[in-house]
Amino acid sequence: MLPVSFHKRFHGFRRVFFGCALLCAAGFLTWLALPDPTALGKEPPLPPRPSPNLTVGKEAFENNCARCHGLTGAGDGMDSKRMYPHPRNLAAGIFKFRTTASGTLPTDEDLFRTISGGLPGSRMPEFQRLPEETRWQLVYYVKSLSPAFQQGNQKPEPVDFGKDPGPKRADLKRGKELYTQLGCAACHGNLGRADGPSAPTLVDNWGQPIRPADLTHGWSYRAGSSPRDIVERVLAGIDGTPMPSYIDAISSKEDAWHLAYYIQSLQEKPRWNRSLEAVKLAGALPATADDPQWQKAPRTDLRLSNTLYREGELLPTTVTSISAQAVYNDQEIVFRLAWHDPNETGTTPPDACALLFASDRHLKGQLGSLRGWPASAEAPALDVCYWSAEKKTAREAAVHGMDGLEIGTEPGQPLWSEAHFSDGEWTLLVKRPIRPSSEPLLFGVAVWNGGNGEQGRRRSNSNWVDLVLE
Repeated sequence: MLPVSFHKRFHGFRRVFFGCALLCAAGFLTWLALPDPTALGKEPPLPPRPSPNLTVGKEAFENNCARCHGLTGAGDGMDSKRMYPHPRNLAAGIFKFRTTASGTLPTDEDLFRTISGGLPGSRMPEFQRLPEETRWQLVYYVKSLSPAFQQGNQKPEPVDFGKDPGPKRADLKRGKELYTQLGCAACHGNLGRADGPSAPTLVDNWGQPIRPADLTHGWSYRAGSSPRDIVERVLAGIDGTPMPSYIDAISSKEDAWHLAYYIQSLQEKPRWNRSLEAVKLAGALPATADDPQWQKAPRTDLRLSNTLYREGELLPTTVTSISAQAVYNDQEIVFRLAWHDPNETGTTPPDACALLFASDRHLKGQLGSLRGWPASAEAPALDVCYWSAEKKTAREAAVHGMDGLEIGTEPGQPLWSEAHFSDGEWTLLVKRPIRPSSEPLLFGVAVWNGGNGEQGRRRSNSNWVDLVLE
């Protein structure tokens, strides 16, 4: 039997141990309860900045920015015409993405964050690769390019964005009411797909056509897609564009946050993949886009881009992504495609979509990207399934280019198809015979928005992805 002194020492140790444990637990819970600066509507502070050195800033600007923005910052660099949206005219002193009142200059921190993080959905890259000190020197040099920063009567006016209620306290119902009351749907559409009645008529301060943001595509929000980022755009506006500040139209900062959380709820989670996986089904294949069998097929989202130039200037397209699914049986394969289009167009030029197939993955080098296909007269033909909203039919042919297929001069066989347009979105089903022994290994998509005058080479193109039969 152990001595009494041992039991006393043991129980004393146990009391000390549990006392320390309780203190640690209390400290941890206190730490959890501390407010997060970002949750209070405040950005975490940036580290101290260096003193201005315009010589260093100019060198960094000429090496990294002048090709787009031009040597004087006028937005006229050698690459500017090949970009949409066009690079900002920094000399004009009008900046889109700010935490300051509409019509006032951005803060240094605003410029620093734009340079550091870039603008998704545009050709403005992030410059995190540059040392932090160099990025600050770029801020100082950009300011030196515009007289607006030198005038004493123009100063940044920071906006009070209020307190973030957090996702659990955000009122999405109230946010939806505000979306309607403020007329957001006039440009952005009822479901946020950029298909509002005013969307085709919008121009920027320089008379150039400009498209409202597709609010469902959070990955392409220029200055971030978090509720905080959205509140900044709602209350500060986007100068130089039709997007105004709603700071005087919204009765409270709390309402602004409810609206921001509602807009965030419209965002769709993308499923970017390098392959399209087709699922084998037993029996009949789906004949409608809402058939429950589509839930068995993985979705692959494809980014779309355009590189058609006329007189050196990019002709912009409007469809920037497309979703694809595929199911098959022993006889046929059906593809389900969905993409956002600002308006339904069935006249010439019509809305259209092409599914492109190559039977040998090794042909990718000869074919080149779909943006420039056909790359040469010697490029091999592609198996193309082409659908048009004008004829409301699809057909398949082996062709060397899109033009012949569009105008209907190429031979081909009719295919079953079904298309539906609703709330700014096309959904298309196309069925083709399956050839298990030689089923294509490469798959791509091209889309034309007829309402934007797109036809021929002026189209949105995906990259090649692998078509995988389960």
